[in-house]
Amino acid sequence: MCKLFISFLVLSCALASCKKGEYMLYNSPDNIHFNFVAPTVDSIVYTFAFTPGQEADTVYVPMQLSGRRVDRARQYVVAVTDSNTTAVSGKHYAPLQSNYTLPADSGTTYLPIIIYNTDTLLRKRSVALSLHLVATNDLGVAIADQDMGKVIISNKLEEPDWWTYWLPPYFSSTKYQLFIIATGLTTLSESGLDAPKNLYYVSELNTLLQDPFDWVVNNPKAGYVLTQQPDGSYNFYNANNPQSVIPLVQDPSTGNWFFIDENGVEVM
Repeated sequence: MCKLFISFLVLSCALASCKKGEYMLYNSPDNIHFNFVAPTVDSIVYTFAFTPGQEADTVYVPMQLSGRRVDRARQYVVAVTDSNTTAVSGKHYAPLQSNYTLPADSGTTYLPIIIYNTDTLLRKRSVALSLHLVATNDLGVAIADQDMGKVIISNKLEEPDWWTYWLPPYFSSTKYQLFIIATGLTTLSESGLDAPKNLYYVSELNTLLQDPFDWVVNNPKAGYVLTQQPDGSYNFYNANNPQSVIPLVQDPSTGNWFFIDENGVEVM
């Protein structure tokens, strides 16, 4: 009798566990959301400053499924939030597609955003492309605080800590850009032991500043050209990105040529 009771008790517990498991099955709508690095992050910042010859690039925004993976592709929609967007379609980014695809049997994907480096004002300020998700028949967008995102686009260089060691007396984003073009570097050390090497790189920049015409001739692989303008000045730019120019003007009192930075100041 005791054994029969114990067997009945075990069977009852097993049945109860099964029912409990059935109640715990996932039964919510499938949603898609932006999947930035941390919950507190809602944007991707991209600068063309380190690749000045590049006219366009693609930013891949991470997306994630909240729900069940299925054996078919599903569509999701991303729209521009006009009220928080300062970027201009066709000028700073390519128009968005009508919809995007979450591949079959996948819980993650990437949203491709094509961005452009043709606006010279990006050297002075950044622009924002604000995005929000729109529900479709395939996927909802009900994940709180993760249905909006932003891509920040710029071509601006901020002053690094090492700058005052090797390139005084002043900083400008344009001068930094010219340093990158002349040396192929984006940074120098702050160590005095590296002075001979670092001063060599500074001299490479000075070579470009002092005679940009000769520099263009001697560095054909760099891809930079000088095109004369109607007023006699020149535009310095990479042949792959003719929209992003640095003006070169002549000082009538000395006959010397100077690049003009984003603030209208001669680069020296």
